[in-house]
Amino acid sequence: PLTYLDLHRLSSPPASYMEALKVKMPDLCLLLLMALLLLPGSEGNTCATVSRTYITLLCVRDTCVKHCHSKGYTGGKCVITSLEPRMLVCFCMKPC
Repeated sequence: PLTYLDLHRLSSPPASYMEALKVKMPDLCLLLLMALLLLPGSEGNTCATVSRTYITLLCVRDTCVKHCHSKGYTGGKCVITSLEPRMLVCFCMKPC
């Protein structure tokens, strides 16, 4: 008749099998990471244009985005200009 220890030995994998899994797990993780890094990016080039019709003293992101959408662009963002005086300007963006 089978004892509890016999059943336990039959149900658990041998120690050498477990050691092989421990060695291969980092390799598997590295392989998955490499696959992710090799996939091409889904984002294309984006062109940005200064909005000449969005004129305000303070560029607000939400209103800038809404304004750019109304002009047919896909997005908008407020950017600090490097010109003097420094100010926030609305840039409208679309795929090139």
